[in-house]
Amino acid sequence: MNIIHRNLFAKLRIDNFSTKESLEPMSKFKMKKLMGLMKNIAEMPAGEVTMSNPVLKSRLKNIQEEERHSIDTSIETMYLLRIIASNVNATMNHGIPVRGIIQLGQYLRTRGSSVDFVKLDHWLSKLHIPRFAQLQGSILISLFGFEATELPFVKQLEKNAVLYTLRSIENVEKDTEDWNFRQGNRVFVHNNQKMLRKNLRRSLRYVDYAPIETTSNFISNFSHSLSEIEE
Repeated sequence: MNIIHRNLFAKLRIDNFSTKESLEPMSKFKMKKLMGLMKNIAEMPAGEVTMSNPVLKSRLKNIQEEERHSIDTSIETMYLLRIIASNVNATMNHGIPVRGIIQLGQYLRTRGSSVDFVKLDHWLSKLHIPRFAQLQGSILISLFGFEATELPFVKQLEKNAVLYTLRSIENVEKDTEDWNFRQGNRVFVHNNQKMLRKNLRRSLRYVDYAPIETTSNFISNFSHSLSEIEE
């Protein structure tokens, strides 16, 4: 990791987790680059607490409804699941949401002792996203100084956690053209090849972490783009 990235995550740790560390000296040019990356992070869209796959979406809804009326209800565990699910949704559509990962870390630091991690593991398995949760936890361990003991749902570090996070930060773009297909003035349909390739690459990148949800997300976005074509 280069000095800009090292200082970037040092600053994020200082600002969000009150760590006692200092930034390494950098030139004005590199500091400007760091500020640009901070801006990228600030502009990253947040995810929604939902699933793209209809069956998994229904399961997520049922989990929350049943937990609210459970005798041994654990609101802390349910809220942690919601953070993880929203981060999955954001990652699928925009790339790894650094602010969402920080929110996950802050919640674990403040409410982690009240979380039922056995129940959380069960829910993650029902939604087929345990590896995606593990990816998020691996980012906290690799880049934000968390201990493995703070994240019981991380069974092993995901080797691409740092690579994918840096790629998301570097590649943040304001998608001024958020369509895949658009109808022209006549009957012809125009295809946005750049956006299609971008969505496909992202889907392929994360398919191993949640095959069902990743495939459903790509099909959903593709279908949504088609549905916007004027009849």
